Amino acid sequence: MRHWSEEDPWADDDPGLLVRPYTVTGGRTSSTRPGIELISLISTVRPATRDQRLQPEQNRLLALCRIPTALVEVAARLDLPVAVVRVLLDDLLDHRLVFVSAPSAAGSPDPRFLQAVIDGIRSI
Repeated sequence: MRHWSEEDPWADDDPGLLVRPYTVTGGRTSSTRPGIELISLISTVRPATRDQRLQPEQNRLLALCRIPTALVEVAARLDLPVAVVRVLLDDLLDHRLVFVSAPSAAGSPDPRFLQAVIDGIRSI
């Protein structure tokens, strides 16, 4: 049995400020826009005005998305669950501060190529 006095390799000396996801989203648990996918690109359209009171996470999101960035990457960089980032995006979209572009099928690989890769892996 382990005691608290033993050193735990998973313990963090400085866990930082712990903010629950429901606090960040104001209690909302899901996005009102179902079309935002993990690889959808988010782009900042304009900075927030002083009248628009944003949360620190939303300000960080705006800064991250000056260059179009995938939703999944934004979530990773903000260290927040994707569902939380989707809810934060709802507010930013309502304020017209960001633009979300759907993933393009133009860059998707040829199905024959994918099948050749799968066949090659199976033969190993």
